[in-house]
Amino acid sequence: MLRLRSCGWMVALLLASAGSSWGFDDKAETPVEVHEWSVWVANPAQTSWNSSRVYRNGMPSSVGTSRPKLEEKDLNGRFPVPALSFAQFFGEPAKDVDVEVKIKQGAFLAHWPPSNERGGRLQWFKSDLMKSPPADIPPPYLPESHWFTRLRDDKAALYLKHEAVFERFIAYDTELILPTPLKLRGGPDEYMLQNLTGRRLLDVAIVAPTDEGFRIGWLDELPAAAPAEPEKKDEPKKPKTSAKEKAEALFKEPEPKKDDEPVPLPAEGDADIKAQVDQQLNRPVTVNIDNAPRKEILGFVAGQVRIGFEFDEKTISKAEINLSQPTSLKANGSAARDAIVELLGGAGLSYRVTEAGKLFITTAARLAAEGNKKDKVVEGPPVKLAMSPPMKVASPTFQEQTRASLTRRLKAQGLRDEAVDNLIRQYADVLFQPGELVVLAHLSREAIDDAVIVEVFPPPRKLIRTALVVVHGIDPRLQDRAKNYVKQLGDESFKVREAAEARLLELGPVSVPSLEDALKEKDLEVVFRAERILLKLNRPVP
Repeated sequence: MLRLRSCGWMVALLLASAGSSWGFDDKAETPVEVHEWSVWVANPAQTSWNSSRVYRNGMPSSVGTSRPKLEEKDLNGRFPVPALSFAQFFGEPAKDVDVEVKIKQGAFLAHWPPSNERGGRLQWFKSDLMKSPPADIPPPYLPESHWFTRLRDDKAALYLKHEAVFERFIAYDTELILPTPLKLRGGPDEYMLQNLTGRRLLDVAIVAPTDEGFRIGWLDELPAAAPAEPEKKDEPKKPKTSAKEKAEALFKEPEPKKDDEPVPLPAEGDADIKAQVDQQLNRPVTVNIDNAPRKEILGFVAGQVRIGFEFDEKTISKAEINLSQPTSLKANGSAARDAIVELLGGAGLSYRVTEAGKLFITTAARLAAEGNKKDKVVEGPPVKLAMSPPMKVASPTFQEQTRASLTRRLKAQGLRDEAVDNLIRQYADVLFQPGELVVLAHLSREAIDDAVIVEVFPPPRKLIRTALVVVHGIDPRLQDRAKNYVKQLGDESFKVREAAEARLLELGPVSVPSLEDALKEKDLEVVFRAERILLKLNRPVP
């Protein structure tokens, strides 16, 4: 065995020393440049960017996608910017090239041309990059009316041939688990921006519609949030432990846990588990029960949709909440979620979806406190941005401040003229003539690599990546209005409470941050109504 191992090491050393003469140089470059650009969409009301349930599909109808198919009437209420990413290859032909795209947190919703999708990765392995399309394979179908056909007309781009399909680009659609990147205050003449990420935001623009036209403001860079250094305090020196004390400590019985100490909160389920539980909670239930223990009614509702649950008994007991107290519930055909929220909210309870796909039921106060610890954000320095006077779309000033300015900034990032032209032609109108205030920002290269990894092997001689994030639902005036409505949820007048709830539903995603803050209120009426609105807006309630 020793002799075989020695021989193995000798062979490895010989291969390593002879690698350059035998063509095994793993540092050889692919003679191509890869140009990738993305448009992603974020909203403070969503826990992910490019959410599959919220945004429209930008892929052609012939490409399979996980986004739900929407009718024209449903599309009218959706934000008009579709989230997509593209990559093109330029340079000299190359054979046997591996292309892989990986997501750190999130999911792929669609991709074109078809790749091999494995464990959160898109793989176009053993692909050939060609000047001309292969003669023995018919071109893949794309609707002539779809703008993807313009990417095919880019004569400088190489064809990527993967298995039995070829295309002049690759495209993919992702849902990314990322927090809102910035905060906005003030307006309408001047806004205060703060970066909520650990990376710089570049080419930041605010686009605000008015009755007289659009107001624009540009900022070259929004500095990153830097975590504060903890203050160093002179701690008193601890007395040295004697040998006798050390020996006694080894045999000392551990202190028993207090009987009233709550169990640790179980870990939350991932996006897939939450989606499965959402489907169960969306099922209708029929309940007509008078004067029965709250715990028994909950078991009856959960049994109808076959979902498990467990109680945080010690926390609930400490809060003096009696689960055996009789209550009533009538729910004929409504979603199980609404019935459960009514049962729990009325007693100051809420739930968390666990890794096991169960509901862990505890007090709303405990979940809110846990959320505060987890979601604590270090904010970057506030930066003021003055807005332009209102401009008409047809004015030369508007064109200079919008299309021309974004074109210059995209080219400064290294994108080719053709790619910039395609992006501007497809996205400029929806970006600069929005129906609501939006903030645009380019992510730094480090931030892009933190979210999505693109690897090409052998490595290309150049890899250019740019990502434009479009943040909507961030208008401070609408958020202030939502905060006022949330206060009215606890008003003495039933009519005022009902009207406030209706207004918050009309505001939709804009009201979500204020509603989530309302879950920390002591007024159970406010908490109950806030939970009910959040669930109607398809937002998980902690």
